Amino acid sequence: MLFLWMLQISFIGPYYERNRFQLIQSTVTEINRQLAKGDFSAAEKSISKTLTQENMCGVIYNNQGYRVLLAAENGNNCHITNLSSSAVTEYISMVNNSATNDFSIRFNSEIFEQGMYFYGKMITVDDFDYYVFINTPIELLDSTVYVLKRQFGLVALVVFSVATLVTFVLSRRLSQPITKITKQAERLARGDLDVSFDEREYTEVETLSSALNYATDEFRKTDELRRDLVANVSHDIKTPLTMIKAYAEMIEDISGDDKDMREKHLGIIVDEANHLERLVNDMLTLSKYESKVFDVKETKYQLKDQVDSTFSLFQVLDINFINDVDESIMVEADEIKMGQVLYNFVNNATRYVGNDKTIRVTARILKNTHEVEISVIDKGPGISPEIIGNIWDRYYKIDKNYSRSGSNSGLGLSIVRAICEATGSKYGVDSELGKGSRFYYTLRLSEEDSKIRKGKKEKSGTVRKDSI
Repeated sequence: MLFLWMLQISFIGPYYERNRFQLIQSTVTEINRQLAKGDFSAAEKSISKTLTQENMCGVIYNNQGYRVLLAAENGNNCHITNLSSSAVTEYISMVNNSATNDFSIRFNSEIFEQGMYFYGKMITVDDFDYYVFINTPIELLDSTVYVLKRQFGLVALVVFSVATLVTFVLSRRLSQPITKITKQAERLARGDLDVSFDEREYTEVETLSSALNYATDEFRKTDELRRDLVANVSHDIKTPLTMIKAYAEMIEDISGDDKDMREKHLGIIVDEANHLERLVNDMLTLSKYESKVFDVKETKYQLKDQVDSTFSLFQVLDINFINDVDESIMVEADEIKMGQVLYNFVNNATRYVGNDKTIRVTARILKNTHEVEISVIDKGPGISPEIIGNIWDRYYKIDKNYSRSGSNSGLGLSIVRAICEATGSKYGVDSELGKGSRFYYTLRLSEEDSKIRKGKKEKSGTVRKDSI
């Protein structure tokens, strides 16, 4: 509306006057051309016709101040019909004193009560100088501006009315789904995880609803995990504490004087205390790794030796451990932390080992990289595809009837995930029901090992080329 006001009202005056001035100049040029023909009678008719069409009146004087032609008096609006001798002399003087031999005056006529435009110019025809004066009213501009102002008022009223209606409708449509989502979000903030965001009014609201539904699902998973965590941790802590208390009371009441029974009871208390300590340590370890508040101390070590050392921790079990790692593989990593990853994978495999009672550890160099992939393989029951993505969660159990077994704290795979993500190691699992599982992670080859293998590969390629 502001642009329309400026275009129709503010700029139309100067625009109209400039165009009118240019039209007067072109009319004077046409008068000069008609006079140059030499037939003043015919020129007067042609000039009168032109001036009448353009709502102008004109008069021509010679250099002596005598009128030689009067064209298109244009009714009562012609200001120059009867100019006095002094006025003619003054106007001629104004033309002669002008650098461009012309002048223009815009004034308001008190007689005609309207705006007028007066223009004078000297022209030369056959070596004679003539002075052309043209007068034209500009009442058309005034009437046009008046009409435009009325039109603008009407248009402004219609535009603002329609804009108000459209704004009201759009704001209602835009705000209603946002209001509903806000109320549902407030329910979610109060802990109501049964809310659902189903608004689909337009793309942005649909995207927001989808994001909030995803967040709600994650909150549900987190809430379920929290309940499981509290239940499992409470169970793991309560069981050893109960055992410790029970056997301490048995020593006090029953086996205090019986050395063999007392030693047996004290051994159980020590085992339960050790299990409680492992649980607390695993929780602290997991928290530390997830918070990434630890230092990575990389060293070079032989991978096969680390596998052998890990196997030695499980020798009391009736399981056949096979180390298929090439003894030439040297890696560069944090030996203690990555050793814990290997230990947790092997420990997990011992609980799900198959009927063959065999656990195998292999290593392969990944193509086009400087990494080695270590795999812990068992022939156990395998993992269902529906739950394989959840095994890295804290205390997640394939069997929801949680029970403690051996030295397991239920945090082993969660610790593996935290360590690998914190150190940049890739990890994962491949499993098939009834055929077993393969848990794997990656380590970076040492710089010397990488150079040696690269050299062997280049040498092998040269030999093949020569033989060809």
